[in-house]
Amino acid sequence: MTELITLGCSVIAAFISAFIAHYLATSRMKKNDLSKFQVESYSDFIAAASRLAVSRRLGDTTNENVDLGSLNDANSRIITSGHPEVVKALLHFWQQGATLEREQEILAYKHLTQIMRTSLGHKKYDIHDLKISDALFKLEPSSYSFRAKNTSNEFSS
Repeated sequence: MTELITLGCSVIAAFISAFIAHYLATSRMKKNDLSKFQVESYSDFIAAASRLAVSRRLGDTTNENVDLGSLNDANSRIITSGHPEVVKALLHFWQQGATLEREQEILAYKHLTQIMRTSLGHKKYDIHDLKISDALFKLEPSSYSFRAKNTSNEFSS
């Protein structure tokens, strides 16, 4: 009788252990999939917002509908899958105008990118002292040379 109870307990323990392992693995897989989806959504949003802002600053509106479509698609994905803090920062950015043409829009966008970084596991103020606004909002890097661009066009003619 003791052996039967021991065998029964072993089977029950194995079943419970397998169930818990399956539950934890499924939970981890869902979390990983959600994280990948969030990173894609955040990246797509930032890319579309950047393209749209640069195009508007340069006065090019030829691809504006495509860029607005990409921006709204990423916006919807962030709202459905993003962390609550990111959604709140996104809505604030959207309410400010979302064109990156005025100072309050730029500040809201900078805040949104910082909240996105935090939601992805970075420390809250790990890049606070860096001049990320320069990297986010300049149209070209400081080493960009219009002369080199014009010179290369002359040689290719």
